[in-house]
Amino acid sequence: MPTKVSLVIPCFNAADKIGRCLASLRAIDFDADAYEVLFVDDCSTDGTHELLQKACEENKNWRLLQLERNSGSPSRPRNRGIDQSKGEYVFFLDCDDEILPQTLRHHYDLAQDKNPCLIRSELWADDGRQRQRMNQLSTWEPSLSQMQRKELIISRQSTVSPSFVKLEFLRRYSILWPETIRMGEDTLFLAKVLAHAEYIEYLPEPSFIYKKLPALTPSSTQKYGVRELNDHLTVWREVQSLLLPLGIDYFRCRLQVGLQTSLVSLIYRGRGDIDTVTFDRFAEFVVDNWSVISSFRYISRYRDILEGLRSGDFATFSKHCRPRLVIAGYDLKFITSALPELSQHFDIRLDEWKGHDAHDEKQSRVCLEWAEVIWCEWLLGNAVWYARHKRQEQRLIVRMHRMELGRDYGDSVEMDRVDAFLAVSVHFFERLLERFRRIPRSKVRLVPNFLRTQDYIADWSEQRLFTLGMVGILPSRKRFDIALQILNQLRQVDKRYRLEVFGQFPEAVSWVSRNSAEMAFFERCHKFIDDHQLKEVVSFRGHSDVKTQLTERSVGFVLCVSDSERNFPGFESFHLAVADGFASGGVGLVLSWLGAEFVWPDEFIFREQKQIVDYIISCRNNSVRFQSAAVAGREFVQERYDLSRFVDSVVNLFHEII
Repeated sequence: MPTKVSLVIPCFNAADKIGRCLASLRAIDFDADAYEVLFVDDCSTDGTHELLQKACEENKNWRLLQLERNSGSPSRPRNRGIDQSKGEYVFFLDCDDEILPQTLRHHYDLAQDKNPCLIRSELWADDGRQRQRMNQLSTWEPSLSQMQRKELIISRQSTVSPSFVKLEFLRRYSILWPETIRMGEDTLFLAKVLAHAEYIEYLPEPSFIYKKLPALTPSSTQKYGVRELNDHLTVWREVQSLLLPLGIDYFRCRLQVGLQTSLVSLIYRGRGDIDTVTFDRFAEFVVDNWSVISSFRYISRYRDILEGLRSGDFATFSKHCRPRLVIAGYDLKFITSALPELSQHFDIRLDEWKGHDAHDEKQSRVCLEWAEVIWCEWLLGNAVWYARHKRQEQRLIVRMHRMELGRDYGDSVEMDRVDAFLAVSVHFFERLLERFRRIPRSKVRLVPNFLRTQDYIADWSEQRLFTLGMVGILPSRKRFDIALQILNQLRQVDKRYRLEVFGQFPEAVSWVSRNSAEMAFFERCHKFIDDHQLKEVVSFRGHSDVKTQLTERSVGFVLCVSDSERNFPGFESFHLAVADGFASGGVGLVLSWLGAEFVWPDEFIFREQKQIVDYIISCRNNSVRFQSAAVAGREFVQERYDLSRFVDSVVNLFHEII
């Protein structure tokens, strides 16, 4: 029996998303001898080729082709499919979609009856929550002219790849998928088909299920930047030139949808790489077609971008292309230190709260109205309020610190309205889930603390071998007393050892100064200093910029000797002081606390105080060992905790949840 239909399916790294497609192919209600399935693998590296080889061995009418090298888009695989097809008609399907059982039979029956060059149909769009029927043409009538039919398809249907096309027609007019672009290739292919087609038909039923669910393997269309925008500009102009001679003004009947898609992609999926050359090309297109574009009914969000293009203002355009991010909460000093870098990716406003549950509600509502993404710094009243009041389309991220585990606000948050919770360490990731059991594990992400490693001075000095440091000694659980004991033990070996203390004094912090137990602890520390003649070798520097002061004071060993607590809220979740030590060219030393092993290298974590003393002494006459450890520590911090990694994590999280 001659092959009636060739089903062409391009594939690339699809092992995690092709399963439902394969199941739908096996359920096709059409004589197996009457059609063939052509998989065209674009040099996958994830096992897709091997998976399809096995599938083709089990189905006699399935074939697998593979390109010589990766092409970067589905166009070349589809063209290879056209070249190798044996059918009378060809039907294109994406590897993450599902063909419906009756599709080939119904399309071929209509083709036999009407002999069209092209048949277009409908689809089901599945976002994981519901299915929506799309691409319906309710005004389609047999009496429509071919020009009217073509205009109706272009203006009312999305230009998805599945189309039922006569193979001889494609070959006669040398119609191929455009291989030089990877965005909008389906629009340009359809326009070429419509430009040459003598007769087209419409089948008023869905032919496939379009999957809008994200896959584990990112597709090439998940980010939008210079290449994608340039592709769209090329496609829009070429489609207009193809259809205008037919009497179809593509700009008037479809550009509103295409342009809005581009604007939305720039905001929510943008790479942030639009340069002035691409901006100028986009601006020229907008100005040239302003008579049409000005009539489009867009919300102010999109009109702001267009006005930036029309006026040639690159800075305004760039600002409005960034997602609107509100950062809300009490004490924002940590997150605001990253604002210069985050502002390259987001348009940011701050909603600074006066306390854990105190804020200017009017100001918060203004921020809420403006925002597209909300970042609640702290799992406190801010998270409760924003989760309660956010709109459905807005995204909400809540970042948890140690302190919130001792508060009850997490019990009051509407969990289904939060898109992601962030924890700074593996241990506190688990503690968050243990403390607030209504938080789904699937919503929690690990995003460590950060520091600007490039801002630290890391000069070498031999004095580093004999200088200890503590960054923050409050409260008493930081165990300043252990640091003093370590210093005293070291001085029994070598009188050159000294201790530099950075941070606030107990007397300067009201809750500490009012706490008799806290003050008694620090009085004992000062007595220890006096009793062991350490006054001249313990220096209190107060609040200092440790990025420079650790090196200027020749601190070689930054001590983290905090208590290890199991009860909520616990104590150390990360302890950035260790990172300060490494970033400044020193060595961070940790007296083991719960979770430290998930944050810092094992070689710098010690079970006993004596081990820290022995380590420091071992470096006294071995500067090579010290410097080797310092370099390893600095590289570790740069790799794991540099600000750039934090910003990447935030941007990637945004693209994940949007």
